[in-house]
Amino acid sequence: ARRSASGLRFYYQAAGKKIPLGADRATALIEWAKLEAGNTGPKLFPELAALYREQVFQHLKESTREHYTAAFTNLEGVFAKFSLEQFEPRHVKKYIRDRSKKGAALFEKRVLSAFYGWARGEGHTSAPNPCTGVKFSQAERRSFGTMGKRLRYVTDAEYDNVYAQADDSLKDAMDLALETAQRPGDILAARRQDIVDGVLWFTQEKTGTKLGIRVQGKLAAVLTRILGRSRVVPSMYLIADAAGQRVRLGALQKSFAKARGTADWQFRDIRAKAATDSPDLKRAQRLLGHKQETTTVIYRRADGEIVD
Repeated sequence: ARRSASGLRFYYQAAGKKIPLGADRATALIEWAKLEAGNTGPKLFPELAALYREQVFQHLKESTREHYTAAFTNLEGVFAKFSLEQFEPRHVKKYIRDRSKKGAALFEKRVLSAFYGWARGEGHTSAPNPCTGVKFSQAERRSFGTMGKRLRYVTDAEYDNVYAQADDSLKDAMDLALETAQRPGDILAARRQDIVDGVLWFTQEKTGTKLGIRVQGKLAAVLTRILGRSRVVPSMYLIADAAGQRVRLGALQKSFAKARGTADWQFRDIRAKAATDSPDLKRAQRLLGHKQETTTVIYRRADGEIVD
């Protein structure tokens, strides 16, 4: 037993290392017995997280893998000395409360929950999922804002201000996003050959939904301009730089940040703007590729609908 400012804690001393066993003496004794019997320490969160990356990440989409990697980096920074048996709902709740970025914290909670599902299924632990039952009071939920859902409506003036500072490839990406309501990754993956018989086809990376948008009106004008741009080498991708090279997500975000200046909105907010600007909720739902109308409602204007 060791007493510190945080209270009494129990440890297993082995090979010059102290393995934490928690604050509850009965639980600590059980863990001590397991360690004595097996002469091995419990696997800590970072060790199993590394195994999870190795086995699961290869099956994730590139953009999803990047988000999960960032989430695990943040989680490991706090729970590096935790075994899976030591996680409790109170730890998860405190983690969310302590994080300044609530949206990121709530996403990291979902990542941790998925990780626990994998760990239990693979037999690495029989401990209950600590994310289950983590709830907050109504007052706290209000303080969290949108609880991870970004609901920033971009006005026409705000859009035009950034557009005026954008380079050609960014203008093309912004307009294509505005007219199709697709995610940034799907916009950048769009190719010339995806336009078939007057329809621009997307296979949404996040959901796998296949969606065809008829090329007419403003979308037709945008595509005509994009396909007519002069480049050093013709590109198969609709969004390409002056040299004909495909624009990657990192380059798009860097270019957008430069054009945005001090504005507080992001490129992905164009999707919500497209959903809001659509006069018909059902059409917006189909455009965004949502199965449920209630999901589309989340994307529409955060500061209230305008009614004729």
